[in-house]
Amino acid sequence: MRQVSVTTLKSELSRYLRLVKQGETIEVLEHRIPIARLEGIPPGGAADEDELRRLVRVGLVRAARRAPDLALLDRPPIPCSSDPARAVVDSRGDR
Repeated sequence: MRQVSVTTLKSELSRYLRLVKQGETIEVLEHRIPIARLEGIPPGGAADEDELRRLVRVGLVRAARRAPDLALLDRPPIPCSSDPARAVVDSRGDR
């Protein structure tokens, strides 16, 4: 497995994504400590049903209780007098 530092990954992201597309797995290091792994998504993408079942089984995701109301997507956006992004940042404080 190929290893790469966060700094190198950031500066050469396209190169490493090409390697992942070719089937390689890349381990990302921060101060020489592994923190993440980049690997390709199998055919069928992230919505592959077997993968979703596995994620539900291990408790990382929860199945929806009901189908989403897609009609909500057709409604116009609700105007907002404040900046929602600023509200989120303010609510996080020093995190």
